[in-house]
Amino acid sequence: MSRRRNIPANAMRPIVKASLLLICFCAAANAESGGSPRSKRRRLDASHPARKANAPPLAVAIPPVVTNLGRGSFLKCLADLTGGLPLEVWKSSVVLENINARKSNTPPPSTFAILKTIIRERGVLTLWSGLSPRMIEGIFSGGVLLAAKEGLHTVLSEYASPMLTKSIGVTIPPALIGFVSGAGGGCAQSLVMGPTSLVVTACVAASKENGGESVSALEVAKKVLQERGIRGLYRGAPAVAMRQATNWASRQGFTEYVRPRIPIEGVAGELIAGCIGGTLSAWNTPFEVARIESQSGVMSSEDGGDEGAKKSLVATMCGIVDERGLGALYVGLIPRAAQACYQTLFLVTVPRLIQTL
Repeated sequence: MSRRRNIPANAMRPIVKASLLLICFCAAANAESGGSPRSKRRRLDASHPARKANAPPLAVAIPPVVTNLGRGSFLKCLADLTGGLPLEVWKSSVVLENINARKSNTPPPSTFAILKTIIRERGVLTLWSGLSPRMIEGIFSGGVLLAAKEGLHTVLSEYASPMLTKSIGVTIPPALIGFVSGAGGGCAQSLVMGPTSLVVTACVAASKENGGESVSALEVAKKVLQERGIRGLYRGAPAVAMRQATNWASRQGFTEYVRPRIPIEGVAGELIAGCIGGTLSAWNTPFEVARIESQSGVMSSEDGGDEGAKKSLVATMCGIVDERGLGALYVGLIPRAAQACYQTLFLVTVPRLIQTL
């Protein structure tokens, strides 16, 4: 008989309140700032008396926050559909294979051997397991990420930095602005990513246990809700929050830091900076390994399934090191670095190119 874990009702309230306040603050900043300096110049030019006579019929101005919400949703879904989800499934499979190898006391296969096995035994389409929850996640998380990230970036670069320059003669470096705005966007994004990342991971784990047969994302979500309630969908939430905050802080910050140091200008330089920034952001792989370790047993009916939910992020990471060594925290580093690079290009480089070109 399944047991429902009793979690205090107010356990998630501070995180939810802080993230919602951050989103509202960034939306207000976006609306007040009126977008990028380039868009401001366009509006000023359009208001010039000489241009009003020849101006086209008045169009309804779309607030920057709405533009960023739509753009982020589209780019995130496009990134997952074209390569992000297969890399996620590959990465999760590598970590799960290492967990199973530990339980059976057998050496785990290599990263590329696992990818070959997935394609050969279960078909290429298996790499798109959990596509429906991933698309739902992309619609919300991509929009929230870009709106919060760009809002914070606007506040820091157009308000805070000039204010500090006037008062004490200090300018906030672009790299620091990138790290802070990326961390804020990642924290806001983690609100909607917790349940969907759990469902995708549980689908991959259940598919492996069923001999490669696909498991419906709806079945997984239904079982979790029946056995553990709504809070069961937020299992591993601290690991998700830490992963997303450090993910986008590193991806945005490293990209901003590398960009002026690349001798190549234009689109090629932006793409190279995004690839370097995304790859360097894979340093936080231990948070991702801890998340997969925590969420992989959600479909298990054994006692261990509920035991894993009681562990904190630090306890989970310490347990992995005690059992498998420090190197186990960096399992799946290759597919994770590739995924980080890919997503950085879509959600850091492409939005910048849209604004500047």
